[in-house]
Amino acid sequence: MKYTKKEVQGMFNRLAKAMNKIVDGGNYDGLVLNYAPIYGGYVIEQLGPAGGCSHPFGSLRRSAREMYLSLHMTAQALEDIRYKQEQLNKYEVV
Repeated sequence: MKYTKKEVQGMFNRLAKAMNKIVDGGNYDGLVLNYAPIYGGYVIEQLGPAGGCSHPFGSLRRSAREMYLSLHMTAQALEDIRYKQEQLNKYEVV
């Protein structure tokens, strides 16, 4: 299956939401999905307040397919963990 830039961006948005990185106005708290086909594809960057940049998920660029599947797996895992924590908190004895 072929993945489009729109689909990869949508999955990036899902991951940002799962990480609680979305703040007012659609800002992702410094997270950026960088796409440069000449350099090999997609990479996630964390922009620093002073203008620097780091790669919290590694500096390896990925194809649309690889990035989509990586983002999907990570977002799903975070959502599952959050759901299980919420379920445990419901039945917490005080």
